[in-house]
Amino acid sequence: MQYSEIDLRVRKANRKRVVEIDGYHHVQPESKPGEYRRVAIADLTESQARDLHDRLGDIIADWDSETTVD
Repeated sequence: MQYSEIDLRVRKANRKRVVEIDGYHHVQPESKPGEYRRVAIADLTESQARDLHDRLGDIIADWDSETTVD
């Protein structure tokens, strides 16, 4: 599922930080912004968020090193 916006928040749960990732999804393709539906994508612990950061960094570095061929 693709989202038009991604929102991040940090909250405390059991004295630990949790990263909440939410997305805004159009209910129908022609939906107006007021009709977006918020969908929870993931709740990550701090270690999971750090691991995701490292892995996304590797992917983006690979993209940056690629050359485009037209």
